Amino acid sequence: MKVAVEKISSEPLRLEQEIAPGLWDVDSYDIVFADPIHIAADFLMKPGQIQVEARITTQRLITCSRCLEKTKQGIDYKFIKTYNLDSLGEYLDIDQDLREEILINFPMKVLCKPDCKGLCPDCGVNLNIKKCNC
Repeated sequence: MKVAVEKISSEPLRLEQEIAPGLWDVDSYDIVFADPIHIAADFLMKPGQIQVEARITTQRLITCSRCLEKTKQGIDYKFIKTYNLDSLGEYLDIDQDLREEILINFPMKVLCKPDCKGLCPDCGVNLNIKKCNC
């Protein structure tokens, strides 16, 4: 999302954009983005700086670390950052910062649900679906 600095004023400037996940290379082995990344951002000029408040929403398909089932998971991040006017040129491009926000918020351990029981270590049955006979 790129905006001309001259268009930003003391009144919030709202911009919305959809980004294909492939353009930002945010997929991983166990997380694949199922929908475009929706960004709604407000740009506000303050003395010597620009404040950006953005909301990032999308759906991702995850492979659970315990049971190996695939499940859809919604994400909704709030992003707030201030940019110093002295460090900006004609344009403010927040794409890299938004991409980093998504990557930083990847879970360390991907789970389909917090109480996932996983697989039986002996027979491999999914313990969320049925009990094993081990």
